Amino acid sequence: MTRATKGYKREQGLTLVQLNAIDLLITGKTDQGVAEEIDVNRVTITKWRNYDVHFRAELNKRRKELLGSSMDRMRALIPKAVQRLEKEVDNENGWKIALEILKITGINSRDLMGIGHDEVDKILTTEAKIKLDEELFNQVSDHSKQELLNEYQEKLNQCKEIKRP
Repeated sequence: MTRATKGYKREQGLTLVQLNAIDLLITGKTDQGVAEEIDVNRVTITKWRNYDVHFRAELNKRRKELLGSSMDRMRALIPKAVQRLEKEVDNENGWKIALEILKITGINSRDLMGIGHDEVDKILTTEAKIKLDEELFNQVSDHSKQELLNEYQEKLNQCKEIKRP
């Protein structure tokens, strides 16, 4: 059983205090701000973020959800933005707007080269290399994962809760 801080016991999953910390971190609070709000030491938050793989995984999951939601909202604005830009391009200084549109979208002569290969053999060669790289990368042994987990666990165990005055 893990014991990293006073009142912090678990074998798997996250405590309610950790879940609250994650809620605050995804709103942009600093480690210090989160620590003050949930009444733990700042070092505890930092160690959770750096060494507690369960905490890190949940924090990353929540960040992805937040990013996905924000991206959906941005995508919903694209038709309105394009419509407005179309009107502005027709104005007297529309060439400036047009130039900015090209800069923002990143369209340039290199984009034509980045479309991809137009020969079957080159496409297959590129995809085969990608697949080979993925297979080699995914050959991480359970032993090496366990060693890393043990290392993180040791660092977490060194974190003793210091109650703020």
